[in-house]
Amino acid sequence: MKRQTTKKKPSGMARGQKRRSPMRSRSGRAGKTGAETKAGTLPKGRRIAELAAAGRRLGGLLAAGLPLPSASVDGDEAGFCRTDEAAARRQMNELWTRHGGVLSGLNPAGPEYAAAASAFAQGYCERAGLLDKGWFPFPSDQRVSAVVLLHGVGPESFAGQDLSLHRLLGELQRLALHEVIFASRDAAVAHALVQAAGAPGLGAEVKHVVAEVGTAGGGDDRQAAAAAAEGDILIFLDASVPTAAEEIAALAGAVAGGSDAVLWSSSAELPLFHKRTPEIMAKQFVNYALGRRDLQADSLTVLPHALSRQAVTRLGEELSHPARAHGAALLEGLAVASVRPYGGYARTAGGGRPSAWLDRSRASDHLEALGFAMERLGPRLYYPDNWRRRGYAADAGAAVETSVNGDFARESM
Repeated sequence: MKRQTTKKKPSGMARGQKRRSPMRSRSGRAGKTGAETKAGTLPKGRRIAELAAAGRRLGGLLAAGLPLPSASVDGDEAGFCRTDEAAARRQMNELWTRHGGVLSGLNPAGPEYAAAASAFAQGYCERAGLLDKGWFPFPSDQRVSAVVLLHGVGPESFAGQDLSLHRLLGELQRLALHEVIFASRDAAVAHALVQAAGAPGLGAEVKHVVAEVGTAGGGDDRQAAAAAAEGDILIFLDASVPTAAEEIAALAGAVAGGSDAVLWSSSAELPLFHKRTPEIMAKQFVNYALGRRDLQADSLTVLPHALSRQAVTRLGEELSHPARAHGAALLEGLAVASVRPYGGYARTAGGGRPSAWLDRSRASDHLEALGFAMERLGPRLYYPDNWRRRGYAADAGAAVETSVNGDFARESM
């Protein structure tokens, strides 16, 4: 009698249990196990690493085929030239805007763009024999003007802005700016502060604009700086907040992408409604009333923000009142968007951005902007009145005679 043999079951399988087929996804392909997922690299992290490597190689290849910009310096020996770092930074930015299209489709406010752009600048500097100073290219070849607002009058008011201004100028030196405009209300003190902070090392044209206090909105310095600016994109910055170069480039990139006014998105940091300040509630109410619920509490009163040349021309004198300028931008049909740049760039010991440094407006300023909108659109703004019959109130006698009809009481509610 032939002996019957049975196949040995793998360990861990109970008697009568069938062997399981490999795990498959909805598409029918075999899925990864937990061990394979842990061993592999996250897709997002791998993409960022690949973009950084590609950007670095591209920057080095493009820098190899071009001469390095140089300029003679006073006091040097005859025929001796030094590298013009400002011109080299502009050349790097121009190469990125021309040939960085192979890395197109990246969000200027996202981590992918930050990794690719910074690596491109590193590759350029390495090939050109320059020290890496953290240059960061803009996503557009449009001229960018940085407007730095210096607040207060008198030496004591500028004491608290000294250190933060140094840090902000260090970030501006990483960018290929067309010009830097310092706007203030104190000519003597502000000029001395700017010179002491190292403004001549920015590598861009430096202007100083003095504005007189004339309106309750406190935005005279913005209007004066906008009138003096020559750039296609204006970035308004606060001297008390050392905004990172990556954030400035993200705002400029949003304007280059088609927006007229780009606001700093701070709505994600809003507290619960009952803990919000009157200023925050007023900003949010204005946006809701003008049909832009998506903006939540974002406003042009918050620094930093960016404006296109078209927005500056359309808003005009309204820039002297930032809250009213925000309402006018919505009423004029300008493309207004909110951007929250990727980063986590720390500004304080806790890593957060002080809200008191961002917005110096008051609730009354936003209510005044709401009144400005009511003058343009009427007391109900965009909301029609489909229930009330206000014509009955025009003639009291007619209203009394018509009130005998039961339908009148229902329609007049």
